[in-house]
Amino acid sequence: MESQAKLWIVISRPDRLPNALVAVDALRDRFPGGVHLLREESKWWESANWKPFVREFTEIHAFPKVKTCRGLKDLPRLYRENVQRQRGVGALPINAGTDVLLCLAGLLGLGNAALSAHPDVYKILCVSQKAYGELTRRGGRTRFRFTTSGWLQNRLVEPLAGVERTIHCKPRINPGGDGVRLRRLQKDIDDVFDVVIYMSNGGHELPPNADDRIIPSRFPSIAELRVFSSQRNGEQNRPGSANRQSNAGAGPARLGPRTSDRRILFFGTPFLLVRNLEPDIYIEHLNRCLDYIRRFYPNCDLVYRPHPAETEEPKRIKLDSFRVENDREVADLYFLRHFVGIEAVYSVSSTVSRTALNNGLNSYALWRSFPFTETQKNFFRRVMGDVPPEFEISDLTKPPVAYQNEQAAEAKENSFSSALNRAVDLKKTIPATR
Repeated sequence: MESQAKLWIVISRPDRLPNALVAVDALRDRFPGGVHLLREESKWWESANWKPFVREFTEIHAFPKVKTCRGLKDLPRLYRENVQRQRGVGALPINAGTDVLLCLAGLLGLGNAALSAHPDVYKILCVSQKAYGELTRRGGRTRFRFTTSGWLQNRLVEPLAGVERTIHCKPRINPGGDGVRLRRLQKDIDDVFDVVIYMSNGGHELPPNADDRIIPSRFPSIAELRVFSSQRNGEQNRPGSANRQSNAGAGPARLGPRTSDRRILFFGTPFLLVRNLEPDIYIEHLNRCLDYIRRFYPNCDLVYRPHPAETEEPKRIKLDSFRVENDREVADLYFLRHFVGIEAVYSVSSTVSRTALNNGLNSYALWRSFPFTETQKNFFRRVMGDVPPEFEISDLTKPPVAYQNEQAAEAKENSFSSALNRAVDLKKTIPATR
């Protein structure tokens, strides 16, 4: 790759910042021209503690989020903001011959602006198995119709602004809210991107009829950051009872300073709002789970992090020995800042436990110890996906088992870092998509 090649990473919300840092760590040496971050401004960035990581990028370019419109009266504003953002992205010094554009999230927003403004640059899309299905899903006109803003965007604004056209449709008979809407690019993904990294829990899955331009991968993991992985590799496998470890050998402070106590995180659930069980029954079993954590982690710093929708829940449960952290920081950034000080992560059924597992933390879900119905249990199984048997705790008399050391060896061969390097290697053999 030529001496001044640059990597351009596109994200939308700050919860994708850890993924961008993994990409920087994996590819920095291959891009002597630097690594640039493109982000979409929003309220999420204003409330996130992300400034400590700015120095990891050569430069950060912020672009305003473009809100949709509801009718013709708002159309001039929609067109103006699309054109302004498109011009701003187009003015970036992206060299189509040497640079690489890596889209981690926000494909229908800032990601679309970037790939449209620089159609000849080599483009890599990182997308989850679920999102890939949504971006390739087709809906007949007998079942779906354009939203008002979607029609205006597709027929007027996007052709005039020079942006890849998008499809925003909703069902003619709505069976269940916005989750059933059709939102995708009008073109197929392989007509726009040169390579797709197809992310899943196991890292082996591929869509039907996949070719060499689709690379299977696990989800990005904070544990892939070299400053953390070298430290973890030097530690012995800790038992579930959470024996204390030395704080020696910590990496740069900006990537997670060690604390004097290993943290046990419990992420709460708004059980007064989402009533899978009657509150009194839920509280009874939740208190048993909190007792379980107190019993098997006697020398750790116990932390309860309420769900953003919780109101009176922390007052209704027994949080003796726990301290409550109510800062509402997104879990991905919290894990990044405190990674080396986290002993374990718990929840009843939150996807935060799955996120922690993907990031190389010993994480556990406790829903099997609750009297949920079989329908609810099947839902939790689908949400958590393919997980190690130690992840789901059903017997509160047995200590938790630390399993991440065993998972680490298997994860390396189909890691996100490995997939990124394979995708960049393909640049030598695949001409950029036009």
